[in-house]
Amino acid sequence: MKKILSDLALTFLIAVVSFMNTSLAADGNTTIAKWKDNKKGAYTLRFDDSMWSHHDHTVPNLIKRGLVGSFFINPATERYGYGIGTWESLASRAGIELCPHTMNHTGAADYEEADYEIGEAFRTVWELNPRDKSKLYPFSRGGGTTWPSGYENAVQNKYPAGDYQHDAVRYAGNDNREELIAFAKKAIKDNAWHIVLTHGTGPDLEWLGFEVSNFEALLDYLASAKEELWIGTAGDIYKYVTERKTARVNLIENKNDLMRLGLTSEADVQLYDYPLTLITEVPAAWVHCHVTQGKFQGIYPVKSGKVMYEAVPNRGNIILRSSSMDTTPPVNAVVRDGTGEDLDLSFSTAEISANWDPAMDEESGISKYWYRIGTTPGGSEVLDWIDNGLESSFTTSRTHFSLVRGQKYYITIKAVNGVGLSSESTSDGFTINLTPGNIAFKEDFDNGYLSQWDEKRTRMGSLRNILFISDQAAYHGGNGLQCHLEPGVNSTPYIAKHELTGFKDLFTRFHFRLGPDFTMPEDGGALQLMELRDNDGEFVAGVYIGNTKGAGLHVYAMCLDNTGYRTSLPGIRSDYPLSYIPVERDKWQQIDLRTVEHDGKGGAEFWLNGVRKGCITDRFTLGMTIRSLMVGAIKIPEGGISGEIFFDEIRVSDSMLGN
Repeated sequence: MKKILSDLALTFLIAVVSFMNTSLAADGNTTIAKWKDNKKGAYTLRFDDSMWSHHDHTVPNLIKRGLVGSFFINPATERYGYGIGTWESLASRAGIELCPHTMNHTGAADYEEADYEIGEAFRTVWELNPRDKSKLYPFSRGGGTTWPSGYENAVQNKYPAGDYQHDAVRYAGNDNREELIAFAKKAIKDNAWHIVLTHGTGPDLEWLGFEVSNFEALLDYLASAKEELWIGTAGDIYKYVTERKTARVNLIENKNDLMRLGLTSEADVQLYDYPLTLITEVPAAWVHCHVTQGKFQGIYPVKSGKVMYEAVPNRGNIILRSSSMDTTPPVNAVVRDGTGEDLDLSFSTAEISANWDPAMDEESGISKYWYRIGTTPGGSEVLDWIDNGLESSFTTSRTHFSLVRGQKYYITIKAVNGVGLSSESTSDGFTINLTPGNIAFKEDFDNGYLSQWDEKRTRMGSLRNILFISDQAAYHGGNGLQCHLEPGVNSTPYIAKHELTGFKDLFTRFHFRLGPDFTMPEDGGALQLMELRDNDGEFVAGVYIGNTKGAGLHVYAMCLDNTGYRTSLPGIRSDYPLSYIPVERDKWQQIDLRTVEHDGKGGAEFWLNGVRKGCITDRFTLGMTIRSLMVGAIKIPEGGISGEIFFDEIRVSDSMLGN
């Protein structure tokens, strides 16, 4: 009997101890990790001035290694337009951050100009983000610029600029791979946030950059250190640091199958929306933990009685439950073209909208939507995946849409659930309205005459630089325009069409081919092939051929900005060879040039063979409505040019034309 009582006592004692241990392991104790995912340090790559090499080299090298960075952009510059697709599309789906760095990086003379330079840069960044994302961003006014006294209080403080640099250690070393890597390692050792700032990067870097092998060695190290080091954007890490400084966790309810927590912080709930990493003790029997906070859900693994998950301060209570893993994707959403009921016809050539009923996922909810736009069902010919947050609609004009009249477009939505599984749904498509009169002028020369042209300077100079209709010059049809240039003759044959149109948004297309015997001296100036003029007969924009040593024959556009300066597209830079667009002899090329008045804040865009090569915005003056078109050899450099140039299929329209 004593043995039985002794055994019962021992069993009871074991049960009590077991219960106590279970209770201690499941008491809801929660810690807030110093860094995201409980890593040992934080690190930011910052790049300034939206450089040419950022598009060609930096962003691709980050994406290849699964890294992100913060790019401080100048949206009104030609170098931003050079990489417009990178900034306004690729950056979104790669998690790369764009930060306002003023529109032109030129400073300001007064408060009005300062408000434009700063405010418009913020608005540009905001328009590229989901509507539900905070408007708080790191900001820098740009080095070497001058601003009016007191502009910070009068202008800058109107915009939510994150003063992040007080919380980070900035790199002060040399362009040396060992020093760069040591600085990153020190962030882990010191459990700190380190930032490296550079400008140009790549084989042909611009100013204030790191030599390419040093830069890529740093990226290789960062890729290898991602398990220990949080490589994040300046905005994300700044929000995390600020929220965490005053964050508090409160255990509200604790049951065997449920815990309820509160997470608060003194940070402004409207501006600080980045999730903190929490680690909570839960019952050891839990294998997975379902976490809910408002409309956010996720399922996380439980390890050794602890679950690590994410939650945003001041966004409602956090509920933790035991759960199994979600293995099914969300139920497809029905996508409607337009802002309301599904539309089949759109009258806008510069904007696309869609909406859908919220996707359903009973197990882990919806964590994010993405959208893409194409000319084929499910395609991405216009835009590849763009982050839309948790919004179930969008209206976008990013990348300065130039939609084709008569073309059908399709919108695809990807819904992602709380464990990363996704499903896709595509709209039934909509067509851009084909308006009569959208083509103001067209010329294919097939009638054999130049009767449509108001001005004809076809035989110029004693040795006769000549323009004439020729069956050798046909791109399509039976005839085209042939321009014959004699060696050493600088006289300029051209034809002109006046009183074109009152379109404020004008697209000019033409095809040209340099003959196999075409010759042009190196570094001897530019040959102008096309020119657009305004009501007063003044230059607005044009297309040119150059022959630069090291770059060879190349084509580019020029447009007049609001300071009277002629800006080149794609923003040619003499010490950056990749900025030149090569052009081959004896091969037809299609040129599209768009000019936009837009109440004094317009711009220009330039395409070669259907691919946009450059654009510039917010730089045209009022009254630059196009009235005249000139085609031929409008300007010939002093060094002289010889050979043949062929032109055909000229169109002037209010919208982009299909091929």
